[in-house]
Amino acid sequence: MNRFLTGIIAVVIGLAFSTSTSVQARPDTPAIPAVPATPAQGKGMAEKEKEKVEERTERKGEKAEKNAEKEKEKAAKRAEKEKEKAEKHAKKAAKKHGLDRADEVAGEHGKQGRENAREKQGR
Repeated sequence: MNRFLTGIIAVVIGLAFSTSTSVQARPDTPAIPAVPATPAQGKGMAEKEKEKVEERTERKGEKAEKNAEKEKEKAAKRAEKEKEKAEKHAKKAAKKHGLDRADEVAGEHGKQGRENAREKQGR
């Protein structure tokens, strides 16, 4: 059984080496030379290439326009949000805060404590 497995492994390794070396290109084989295009074919190919380039530039232009529109929309949304923030902040500034608000809300209750707090704050 052991000899059998060793034989099979040897055959597999031998086949692997023999197929890998026969597939590789030999250095003595010449490369396939490029066939130059005839002048008639060259002109047609040049026109096709020009058309492709024009199409690409046109697509790029359209893409740039779309991106510019998106950026304008984003900028408008940002400006709108900033305006809303400023309005909210202005509303907050109009309201009283801290001890002043406490005076309005609480009235006489706790007045002495608020006065002590004002003295400590230096108001």
